[in-house]
Amino acid sequence: MSSYDAYNRAIKNTASPRDVEYRLLGQVTAALMKAKDRMEDARNKPSVMAEVMDALNWNNQVWDTFVEDVGTEGNMLPRELRAAIVSLGIWVSRETGLVTSGQGDIEALISVNKAIMRGLNPARAEQEELAVAQATAPASGGAASRDSF
Repeated sequence: MSSYDAYNRAIKNTASPRDVEYRLLGQVTAALMKAKDRMEDARNKPSVMAEVMDALNWNNQVWDTFVEDVGTEGNMLPRELRAAIVSLGIWVSRETGLVTSGQGDIEALISVNKAIMRGLNPARAEQEELAVAQATAPASGGAASRDSF
């Protein structure tokens, strides 16, 4: 058994499906955020374009998997939720195509993933969003007021 197999087995035995889905969406969303930051460079650098395309394709594959999962016999999610996931999956596929052709909005893909993450684990998502906001906030000599912007 490889270490990867052992890791996967441990995750399946210790993490709930919601935790696994949350973690996967977090990873793919981070890749999309990095891709968004590099979009301008991607126009002139094939290696950067490959990274952007990898992130977009990975996100699309994740959503294809979600759609496939909710369509399997025995899926216990309510019918309305399964239908909503299928609709989102179709939208993600279309939006991904638009992004790759330069007409879509990668931020919209990121926002959908974050919204689903909040639904999977609201407390954890809020905590992580606050940590990201604090890490990316500009350093200042004092507390900023609303009027200082």
